Amino acid sequence: MKKNTINLIFNIFLITGCLYLFLVGINGMSEAFKGLGTGFAKHILSTTANPFLALFIGTFATVLFQSSSTTTAMIVSMVSGGALTLGGAIPMIMGANIGTTVTNTLVSIGHINRGNEFKRAFAAATIHDFFNMMTTAILFPVEYYFHLIEKAATLLGSILFGTITPDHVFHSPVKQAVKWGSNKIEFIAFDHSIIFLVFSIALTLFMLYSIVKILRGLVLSKVEIFFDKYIFKTAIRAMIFGLILTFMVQSSSITTSLIVPLAGSGVLTLIQIFPYTLGANIGTTATAIIAALTLNATALVAAFAHLLFNILGIMLIYPIPQIRKIPIFLAERLSEYSIKNRFVPIYYLLTIFIIIPLTIILIGEL
Repeated sequence: MKKNTINLIFNIFLITGCLYLFLVGINGMSEAFKGLGTGFAKHILSTTANPFLALFIGTFATVLFQSSSTTTAMIVSMVSGGALTLGGAIPMIMGANIGTTVTNTLVSIGHINRGNEFKRAFAAATIHDFFNMMTTAILFPVEYYFHLIEKAATLLGSILFGTITPDHVFHSPVKQAVKWGSNKIEFIAFDHSIIFLVFSIALTLFMLYSIVKILRGLVLSKVEIFFDKYIFKTAIRAMIFGLILTFMVQSSSITTSLIVPLAGSGVLTLIQIFPYTLGANIGTTATAIIAALTLNATALVAAFAHLLFNILGIMLIYPIPQIRKIPIFLAERLSEYSIKNRFVPIYYLLTIFIIIPLTIILIGEL
């Protein structure tokens, strides 16, 4: 057997093990939230009773974790454990979509001393920012007043599972295996809810990092040769490619960051990149859906809300040329300002992703 084949088999087993432990961590978080009792739940609910505040909590948390997949997986586990309502979770999910774009924007700053190359790279990164901000600006008020996504996600859950309650669980061998693993973590934590929660979060983060690292080595090292005019020949093809690749690596941050250097070098245009990032937005919802499958139907409805939010955003913005041009225009204009003043990208990153969310969160806590 060839060495490459042995390495591939080994990595597949490694990924399977990491995925299992990731699900154990997610399930552990859910159980820990339940164990912390009603006092903790009331604190979380009071913190997120204001949807506007919840939006920025989702943004800032994702900036800290550098992964919307991690944030949404945690949100799903909180919904499953009863520490967060579906209505409180949806604004957080919207915020997570904004926060996840910080990674590829940071990557683009690596080109800052290369003139037009930086201009192209920064525009390619920030188009993702502006699309997600636009989607949130449109859908947040709609959700606040009409609860459209919440109702749609609940309806979808009801069609699939009947009446949705927190006690509505999935009975499967996978769930039982994951439950066994989380029980072992709880035992190691001496049955202490806070220690159990810390261990579960640490396990989830480390396993997600490991999965991404392994898959990046297996998949992304061979992907750049396909990033040419054939893959990005049509918007649909680019969108599907972004979706599949993000599903495979479980991180939109990685897949969108990957194309920033290609944009900088002029291999890809902003118009080619745009639909690819939209596909990545849909692909990144897979993590929360996979995590929810080991929890309960309520958690899966929360994961559906993330999926519906991203699909609705694409449907509202991308098909209409006049609206579709707005994120492109804003990204190009910001990149032009960045060429004139190299501090603009720093101001932009600090203001949008740290100062504004943190200020609103701190004010909301007063």
